[in-house]
Amino acid sequence: MSLKEKYLELEDALNKQDDERVEKLFQEILKETFEFINSKIENKESIDIDKEEELLAVRAMFEYMLELWAEGAIDEAKAVGYDMLYLVEDKKLKEMFSMFVIGMLAGLSLDNFFDKYVDTTDVYRDYFFTQFDDKIDDLVLKYQEQFKKEFSE
Repeated sequence: MSLKEKYLELEDALNKQDDERVEKLFQEILKETFEFINSKIENKESIDIDKEEELLAVRAMFEYMLELWAEGAIDEAKAVGYDMLYLVEDKKLKEMFSMFVIGMLAGLSLDNFFDKYVDTTDVYRDYFFTQFDDKIDDLVLKYQEQFKKEFSE
C-alpha cells in the first residue's frame, strides 16, 4: 500500500476516533518512510517533493519530529530535523526544519514554540508550517553557531 493510501486510511481512522487503528497506521507509515529515507541516505539522493509519495515521506518525518519533540526526545527530534535538512532540496522546507531545530536548541516546548513563533494560518504544500514570526530572528542569531556545529557533525 502506498503512503497516500495509508494516509487516507489514517484520516478515516482519525475521523472515526479509532485511536488503535490510528496508531497502527502511523507506525506503518513510519516504517515505510524510514526504509525510504534510509535508501535515500545510502544512495546519497535528495527527496523530490514534486513526487507525491516523497512529499508524504517528508510529511511523515515532520510529524515524527514533532511527536518526538512533544514527548521530550529532543536529541532524536533534532536528528530527524538535521536529516531532513540534508535530504530535502526545497528552500522553504529546509528553512522550516532549521527553525524547528533552533526552537529545540532554545529549549522551548513544542507548544511554546508554536505559540510564539509559528504562523499556522499559512500551510505550505498542504502539510507544512513554513511561516514564522519575525521574533524568531533573535533565536536564529542566538543559536546559529550551535546549529552549524551540530549540523556539521
